[in-house]
Amino acid sequence: MGTLKAGLWILGICLAFVFFFQNFDELRHPVVIGLNLYFWRGSVTPIPLWTLLILFFLLGFVVSTAYSFYDRMMLKREVKELRSSAGPSSFSQVAESD
Repeated sequence: MGTLKAGLWILGICLAFVFFFQNFDELRHPVVIGLNLYFWRGSVTPIPLWTLLILFFLLGFVVSTAYSFYDRMMLKREVKELRSSAGPSSFSQVAESD
């Protein structure tokens, strides 16, 4: 199973490189991001598309990692509360019955 997983990762990385190098000319074109509100208009300097792709990928990675850590902390807190409410006697009875 580990070999299959590693092979799929390598295949995915190779496909990403092929996509990047075949579309490099299109990814180099600058993109202007603008925000037009009723009371304010703003835009940033032109940024190459490949830079935006990397930035948004990293932003998604950071957000999903932060959510994962938050969820893990909440689960640890819940386990701690359940263990404290169960008391030490229930754990010793389970260990003795095995």
